[in-house]
Amino acid sequence: MELPVINLPLELAKLKAEGWIKSHRISDTGVGKTIEDRLGIPENNLGKPDCIYNGQEVELKAHRINSKSMITLFTLEAGTRKLNDVELMRKYGYIDKDGRKALKVTLTTQAFIAQGLKLKIDTKSKAVAIVDSNGDKLWIWTTSDIRLKLNNLCVIYVDSKKEGKSEYFKINHAVLLTGLDENKFFELINQGILKIDLRMHIKQNGKSRNHGTGFRILSFQDLAMCYSKKIEILE
Repeated sequence: MELPVINLPLELAKLKAEGWIKSHRISDTGVGKTIEDRLGIPENNLGKPDCIYNGQEVELKAHRINSKSMITLFTLEAGTRKLNDVELMRKYGYIDKDGRKALKVTLTTQAFIAQGLKLKIDTKSKAVAIVDSNGDKLWIWTTSDIRLKLNNLCVIYVDSKKEGKSEYFKINHAVLLTGLDENKFFELINQGILKIDLRMHIKQNGKSRNHGTGFRILSFQDLAMCYSKKIEILE
């Protein structure tokens, strides 16, 4: 599937001029999904960026200005796995409140969680891995995996409000971050600033229900330090 070519400053300015826009979904991802819908970006779960702008592949990310919640930069399953979802849960998981084997945890490089897992950076191969207390590398993400999603990032800042059960937002401004420095990115993981969330459980049929492995951070300000250029494309 070819990525759509979009003049982001022009199209985002059109959306900004509309003022308050009703979100298509009542969820954390609702604003971003609505912007993608309005820009004609098809939903994809293939780990690809969202569009082409100025000859470059760009990932879009909407951010509510007043939100204090962790930001999911992207969801991406590891390219290299020693264990699949079900095997991972059977070996390291726990029984959740619904009586299912599950693994819904936040991982950092700072310490092992109760399930005996943590993150580890391999500076030589430039990869991040989930490791257990024996040092076994269970899942690995490489630089190329991460670059595919984050090499060029457009952050769209929005104001939001709730009316009844619906959310409305209006675009405030947008910033284009280009030229990801993977060394700085991996340093965010190494410092525990960037975390990885596993969000899965085993269904009754024995198969995995994986809600997407999330790379999460508290502030785009920290992430912006990993890029060589920051351009205000919409003020």
